[in-house]
Amino acid sequence: MMPKNLFFIFVFLCMTVQSCTVSFINAGIDYSVLKTFSLQQFDVKAENAPPNSGQTFSELLKDKIINNTRLAYQSEEGDLDFNGYLSAYTIKALAPQPDQTVAFQRLTINIQVVFKNNKIKDGSKDWSQKFSRFANFSSEEDLASVEEALIQDIYDQILNDVFNQAFSGW
Repeated sequence: MMPKNLFFIFVFLCMTVQSCTVSFINAGIDYSVLKTFSLQQFDVKAENAPPNSGQTFSELLKDKIINNTRLAYQSEEGDLDFNGYLSAYTIKALAPQPDQTVAFQRLTINIQVVFKNNKIKDGSKDWSQKFSRFANFSSEEDLASVEEALIQDIYDQILNDVFNQAFSGW
């Protein structure tokens, strides 16, 4: 049996370790130089994608930047500029079963993002990158009934990837 004092020390250490996190958000933003960002609506070039998916992603990216940085949004020529397009929206059958059925399907979304730092004229901080994420769903579920939730899950992952690439350099 553990003495009472050791038990409290153990609980305190566990709580302390669990609550400690290191955050590098905004580590790559020099607010003395960068004040604004602009974002052009993302196009949809993928055949099967919902028609409003580019607009949805654009709004989510804009909100993420506004909520996680001190940069102000402006409609044109911000210090940082984002644009791009949804390049792929595919559904693929996974995990075939012995009776020739599939257990899961996978929705994959690819988004091409073009980032430009208008404060650095030599283009050394500009980049263009494809971000790809997926979500699986049961083959017993109708895509229409789970599509919105799947898209939101995938977009959340891609938004984190884009944000980290743009502002943390990861």
